[in-house]
Amino acid sequence: MSDTCPACLVGRMRLTTTTYVQVYDGTLIHAPNTAAWQCDTCGETYFADATLRRIEALIGTGGLPPNRYEPAPRESLLPPGDAPASRDESPPDVLGSRSE
Repeated sequence: MSDTCPACLVGRMRLTTTTYVQVYDGTLIHAPNTAAWQCDTCGETYFADATLRRIEALIGTGGLPPNRYEPAPRESLLPPGDAPASRDESPPDVLGSRSE
């Protein structure tokens, strides 16, 4: 890779490690301590093609991890049979208070 950043054309690309984060088929994948080129001025980060192929091969070998997030069911705070109070949908008057 060239020393000059292709994004800002000012900074220099430095080899560093960072966390690779990507969404595959609706599942968030992150790989910490992944080698990457990062600009010392704008922070733009590029991963080598070989690194990306290796990550994709690892994902392909074991498959995606199960997406275990399931939102908790929302429970009503009102006692059974009580209807929620209706909101007053009247427009505000000139002074900003609701008309009665």
